[in-house]
Parts: sequence; structure tokens; C-alpha cells
Amino acid sequence: DVVLVSAPLLIAVVVAARVTGDRLAAAVGLRGFSWIDVVAGLGVGLAARGLVEVVAPTAGGVGGAMLGDASDVMAATIVALAGAVLVTPVVEELFFRGLLQRALGDAIADAGKWVGGVVAVLFATAIFTGLHALAAGEFVPVGLLLGTLAVGLGCGFLTLLTGRLAGALIAHVVFNAIGAALLIW
Repeated sequence: DVVLVSAPLLIAVVVAARVTGDRLAAAVGLRGFSWIDVVAGLGVGLAARGLVEVVAPTAGGVGGAMLGDASDVMAATIVALAGAVLVTPVVEELFFRGLLQRALGDAIADAGKWVGGVVAVLFATAIFTGLHALAAGEFVPVGLLLGTLAVGLGCGFLTLLTGRLAGALIAHVVFNAIGAALLIW
């Protein structure tokens, strides 16, 4: 599932970098890094997860109905957790904040840097939330909706304010890692 969902987003990021002629890192805002990215990313990730846990606490477990011997189930669980905690947040941030938000912000820059930036954050967050809701199916849990909105807005504004993607990457990984840890316990 991780490959099926992540591959098209990652391909879009790579193609956009090639079309613009920029290096991938420059095209998506991976230039530079500051200690504030770590602090802000941790803060946004913790705040978003805290909000979700207050409104709709994480419940359930990892893996669902996996069949096979214990080693197969353990391997599948490790792959699923690595995908959810490391791969998916990185690919989603590259696409939603690194490509989509930045491209839209640049396209409507005539409206003003901050107006265009806020519109881009709201648009990227709406698409981010919509795709997560679509993947959830007919019934979208409140926690999923609230979580994707919080992560989308938090990561979007981090990227807008710093001009870098590092804080958003950290925030998204922290949010997902805490959620995964709560599912394991």
C-alpha cells in the first residue's frame, strides 16, 4: 500500500523538479536547515497529536487481521510501521508542501506573498485532507479528519514561515510516530 500511494506523489515531485530544471532539493524547499526547524517541528507534531488524542483518542492495534506465522506477521508489522512513520510523511511533505503548496504560492504571488502563501496552505491542506478522507472510505473518523487538518495546517504554515521543508518533515514524522506508538501499546 505504501508504494501504491507514495509512488505517484514521488514521481510528480521528481517530474516537477526535472521540468523546472531545479535540483530536487531546491525545487521542494529542502535547502538549508536550522535548529528552529527541529523545535518548531517537534512542537507542531506534538500539538497536532495532542489535539487528536483529546478529541478522538487513538484506539485499536497494529496489523488488523494478518495471517501467517508469527515471523511473517512481525515482518509485515515492521514494514507497515516504517511506511507510516518514515516513508509516507516524507513523500507527503515533498508533494503537498514541497511541490503543491510552493507551486500554488508562486502562481498566485501577485496577490501578495502572505495572501498567496495562506491560500496555498489552505488549498494544499484541503487536498491533503481530502485524499486521506477518500482513502478512509465511506466513514471518515473524526480523529483522521482532525489529524490531517492539524498536520496539514501546521506543516503548511511551518513551510510558509521558514521557506524550508525540514520543520514540516519533523512535525509529520513526530505526529505519525506517536500515533503508531499508541497503537502498539
